[in-house]
Amino acid sequence: MCVVCRGRLSQAEMLRLQCKNNEIIPFCGIGRSFYICKDCINNKKLDKIIQRICKIDKTNSKIIISKIKEM
Repeated sequence: MCVVCRGRLSQAEMLRLQCKNNEIIPFCGIGRSFYICKDCINNKKLDKIIQRICKIDKTNSKIIISKIKEM
């Protein structure tokens, strides 16, 4: 399920990411992860959701979101 829109899609249609040391990285197989569908990468809600998931401030979340868009 996408953490932004709560849409249920297949895993192939989504990005599986994890937050480690205040960085968003592709899921490495260990730890907690979350999914974002490709349609929600440009969603305005993504900023607040990333802040909540990774427990970071607003300035760091904008940097992280730009990295997600590059993936």
